[in-house]
Amino acid sequence: MLHLIPAPKKLVYGKEEFRLYELENIRLPADCPASILRAAVSLADDFEKVTGKRLRFAKSVPDGKSVTVEFSAAVATASYRISAGENGFTVSAAAETELFYALQTMRQIVNSCGNVYSSMEIEDAPDFAHRGVYHDITRGAVPTLKSLFELADLMAYYKLNQLQLYVEHTFAFARHCDIWEGSDPITAEEILRLDAYCKERHIELVPSLSTFGHFYMALRSKRKEDLNELDIKASEIPFSFYDRMAHYTLNCSDPRSIELVADMLAEFIPLFSSDYFNICCDETFDLGKGKNRAKADELGTETLYVEFLKKIIAIVGKAGKTAMFWGDIIAAQPELIRTLPENTIALEWDYGAKADFRDTAALAKVTSNFYICPGTTVWNCWSADIHVCQQNILNYARKGKAAGAVGLLNTNWGDMGNVNLFANSLYGIIYGAAAAWNTDAAADLERFETAFDRMEFNCTGLSALWRKFGETKIIRWKAVANLVDIAENPWQDEAFQAVNAASLKDAIGKLEDIFTDIMKIAGSAQSKDPLALKELIFGFEMSIMLHRIALAVYEPENKIQAWKTADDLRKMEQRNSPLWHNRFKPSEYYRVRDVLLKVAGLLDKN
Repeated sequence: MLHLIPAPKKLVYGKEEFRLYELENIRLPADCPASILRAAVSLADDFEKVTGKRLRFAKSVPDGKSVTVEFSAAVATASYRISAGENGFTVSAAAETELFYALQTMRQIVNSCGNVYSSMEIEDAPDFAHRGVYHDITRGAVPTLKSLFELADLMAYYKLNQLQLYVEHTFAFARHCDIWEGSDPITAEEILRLDAYCKERHIELVPSLSTFGHFYMALRSKRKEDLNELDIKASEIPFSFYDRMAHYTLNCSDPRSIELVADMLAEFIPLFSSDYFNICCDETFDLGKGKNRAKADELGTETLYVEFLKKIIAIVGKAGKTAMFWGDIIAAQPELIRTLPENTIALEWDYGAKADFRDTAALAKVTSNFYICPGTTVWNCWSADIHVCQQNILNYARKGKAAGAVGLLNTNWGDMGNVNLFANSLYGIIYGAAAAWNTDAAADLERFETAFDRMEFNCTGLSALWRKFGETKIIRWKAVANLVDIAENPWQDEAFQAVNAASLKDAIGKLEDIFTDIMKIAGSAQSKDPLALKELIFGFEMSIMLHRIALAVYEPENKIQAWKTADDLRKMEQRNSPLWHNRFKPSEYYRVRDVLLKVAGLLDKN
């Protein structure tokens, strides 16, 4: 059985079987675009790994069995077709993008057929036109350019076609160095190179920049702190992971606020070839609670929000871009969307397992131009909660498809320091690709996970244990991080209120048993990404460590155990550092290290 992600809409096997290694050629179309040649080279590379020989490239009719790649007007728009028989494969599409996707499917066939392929017919097309990944590079972990290239390659392999990088402060603004200092920001050169790299792989790199809420690092600058909605001296307040998430909204009534946004956009927008721009504008928690309280009482916070939103959209529109924005604030009065420019795209997000927090049907009544945005559920985790992630993505894809959403943008956030190493996002990103392309087939979880385990780790059973591990966890990262956070916040004790020493000991025992089973699989597994298995294993270990830390907090009288946990945590931090720096710039790792070592110090005091 072939392992294909996303599952094709139609796959019919014949009775005949043929030997893969008997193929001799790749026959390319006479007018072969560069992206098709590149994909054909990747196919030849995969073929060589599987069979030990390299296919011969040709444009004429070659001797021997072939993979024939052709443009065909007979194939429906946005579709591709693959036929396999005695003489090899015929890969057809009417347009370049679809032919590129067909070649990704061919690569997967070669990689999973085991040197014997059946006669078959594949006809395929996506459910959602826009299938994206939203990758957080602002909460502490800024990827290297090499890592971003690898992400683009992964996305192309699974037929994703839109990438957005979440930026609050982590771009090297030439005129606003005070915003990005100490973060190792992504540079203009890196964006330009990534934009070109993505285009070659039929991925649109869509710019995304916070322009209203989530203005934490900018409003902590001495130069800009007076633009805060709240009347505070933010530059004098120590850094807080909680404050970064929960506060810091621009004062929408101060004309200097829109001037700052316009200046940032003027530098950022021209770096991207995309016709879209995500202005974010989500979670404006402080709006109307400080300097605009009187106006909010008079006009309503929604009116204040929409008026500033329109100003930002106008800047983006003047630059020739279509604005996207997160729809959480306007969701309270979705009819306000009708007051925005007609082509504006609302991004509706919901991260619950049932995906029932937002009323997608209500949004669909006021606009046909919206995305649904589920999530990988890696935030606040050292190992992803894939049981929540899978349900969230599938249920939201179903809602979005029924309501006529034009896109599915799968969010990969990094709350509380972005501690989750990248391999933890693999399941969610790839499952998102499966659901965005073929929502109905993605419901067959056993089929997906069998393919995922085989394709990414050359093993069986890993996903099932990973899910069981997530279902067993009772302590998340933010509960431990907030033990040493300087801010007073409602997260401080919430995770500890539902547990006790007995429940923690029970969870630790179960997690350790599951981890033992995971390690039995890992011993013979081979991850396609050479770093992935190490990252996953570390994430599982660190998740168990969080429970041990919580237990030490609940049993302060057991000093020896607390001290051992503290020393083990210090050793874990030492292991984490090189894993982090494999994919990320140094960026804000120092903040993660600071939290881990402060927690160790706290345990020493018990």
